[in-house]
Amino acid sequence: MRKKYFALIMAGIICSSVLSGCGKADEPRTEIEVDEDDNDEDSDEEDDDQEDDISDSSNEADEKTDPSEIVKEINEDELYSQIDIFLDNRDAIFFPESDDYCFTSCMVCDLDFNGRCELVLSGGRWYGSDLENRIYEIDEERDGYYEPEYAFLGMDSEQCVVPKIANWNTLDAFYDKKDGRFHYLIFQSLPETSDQYGFRYCDVSLKDGIIQNDIYGMYQYHYDDGYQATYFGPDGEMSQEEFDDYTYSYPGDHVVKRMDFGTYEGTAFYPLSDGDIETMASWALREILADSYRVFAGTMTQSDFIRIHSTHSNDYDDAEELLLDSVGGWGLYLTDTEGDITYYTPDSEFYMTMDIYEDGSFELYRFLNTDNEMDISGVLEADENADLVYTYIPESGDDMGGSTLEIIVCEVNMDGRLVISTSSMYGNEYLGGSTWYFDRIDI
Repeated sequence: MRKKYFALIMAGIICSSVLSGCGKADEPRTEIEVDEDDNDEDSDEEDDDQEDDISDSSNEADEKTDPSEIVKEINEDELYSQIDIFLDNRDAIFFPESDDYCFTSCMVCDLDFNGRCELVLSGGRWYGSDLENRIYEIDEERDGYYEPEYAFLGMDSEQCVVPKIANWNTLDAFYDKKDGRFHYLIFQSLPETSDQYGFRYCDVSLKDGIIQNDIYGMYQYHYDDGYQATYFGPDGEMSQEEFDDYTYSYPGDHVVKRMDFGTYEGTAFYPLSDGDIETMASWALREILADSYRVFAGTMTQSDFIRIHSTHSNDYDDAEELLLDSVGGWGLYLTDTEGDITYYTPDSEFYMTMDIYEDGSFELYRFLNTDNEMDISGVLEADENADLVYTYIPESGDDMGGSTLEIIVCEVNMDGRLVISTSSMYGNEYLGGSTWYFDRIDI
């Protein structure tokens, strides 16, 4: 029974450097520039020497797309008109099959720069299962919308994995003048089994109503006396060094730049800010979607978008500031264990308290109303994401010997709650995941 509760409570979420949660990076936004034809022959020669922000670095004479067709920014009236089309069809978009779907993130962008918005959703059913990613685009008449088709190319393409664009805040991108296509470079998780997992490297583009997902690199971890990695490129298996060189140099002579996305994250489980995107007032969701496009267009920063709309999250970029805000006594309010939500009061079973001090030391009192009560103490250290981290290793005499618990202090959110992410291992076995939310109490 103790191991069961240990696995439940010690389970954790490992924070990504680009996705939501702990330590989001705020990369600078580079405006898209595309070479345009000039009637002046003298200026033509001058323009040929200039490098585009997102472009093919080679000068292609047979461009198939007239740069005048590229819409760098949709004007305000047109933007709101298109967003209203999505909002007028909220039931069909957010609940495509049944009312037990709860999409938890959304954004508006223009992936192909044709002047017609896309609405990108990411989420799934209750308890985090059956995750889905959906993309809708305004139609050519600009009076309706449709869901683009998908083309899956490259290695392992039979898996037909939908591009998870909404799972990232920033992506590398380039513009190929030869075929008039904008490309976005992302990586996706392979379908996990009990003894195998890994990632695909994907080149994603949208053109003529088709989202093309070209898988150009892949690596797999498989359990064989400890996890071993196997790397693949278009011509088959390769060494890690060859794989690193290949993925780093992709896509050849194209100039790659960073694109920002304004992703709003809501949740049906714990609405810390304005609430779920499915149920909030249309006027509020309208502004969120409009601002998410402004991040994509470069007229709003990612930090400003987070500050205005993702009010459940503080965008800490300074670990000292995070420590200063975290100092004090905290009592457990809620745990989110892979979508299994549990609320706590001081008399609840498995209630916990945590005291954090100015020097970074802390004391965590666990399971205060059970026979498993214990005290974990240590010193939090800053990591590269401006989070505060401590790894707990039980003593060998403990019945949890061989285990580790990583405690990550992520933020004090806009509701004043301390947010802690944990990950736990038993030897080489990953035990599962939780995020802990604490309310401030008197020490």
